[in-house]
Amino acid sequence: MSIISVNEKQTQNYIEAGEKIIENNDFLKDISELMENEKFNKFFNKYMSDWLDIKCSVTYMRLYDEFKKKYKKLNNKELDRSIIIYLLTKIMKDKKLRPWSIKTVDNMLNDKKKMFFDEFEQFLLENNDVKLLTD
Repeated sequence: MSIISVNEKQTQNYIEAGEKIIENNDFLKDISELMENEKFNKFFNKYMSDWLDIKCSVTYMRLYDEFKKKYKKLNNKELDRSIIIYLLTKIMKDKKLRPWSIKTVDNMLNDKKKMFFDEFEQFLLENNDVKLLTD
């Protein structure tokens, strides 16, 4: 007997129980909505097929979000996504910045007190040969 093979009455009971959980648990509600979103599901299946891909995707997503929030805070306007992608590409192609950024995002995920741009500023001060906004 399969773990997901159930009769019609069981199915209805599980649906009702699941609906109650969704009503009372924002996290699981958000996951179910995200996983039912066609665009996200396509992204998920294409770029998050194993744990290394997941870590890489989440790192890019976190860096994207950090640039966007910091720019908005400093300039009170949105940073164009093309500039964000340019910056992400520069970071991931740089032999010093790539490992540093992955490690820093890991540290941020483990320690909520770590702030990416505080760490980033310190890194750039210590590594003045790294030029993010030059070709």
